[in-house]
Amino acid sequence: MNKMIGLLLGTAMVIGVGRYALSSDGPNLPPGISADTWVALDDRLGFVVTNGDSSLGSASSVGVARGYFMLRRAGIWLRIDFARDDGGAGSER
Repeated sequence: MNKMIGLLLGTAMVIGVGRYALSSDGPNLPPGISADTWVALDDRLGFVVTNGDSSLGSASSVGVARGYFMLRRAGIWLRIDFARDDGGAGSER
């Protein structure tokens, strides 16, 4: 009897989790960005790694990850550029 209850509870859990996994959306990636280069920080902000895995280092060393941040605002993904202000029109000094 106890085995039957355990089996029923286990089956119900598998069905419930399976339904949730199938109904949830996958990772929300910006257009043109592959999942293996995307590091999601939350659902509106992430980092795109542009260098290969070989330059990231091993578990015993520190590597360098190059890339850029992307922000989703009003449903549109925007690339965040950290450009130096050259003092052109519209800039304050």
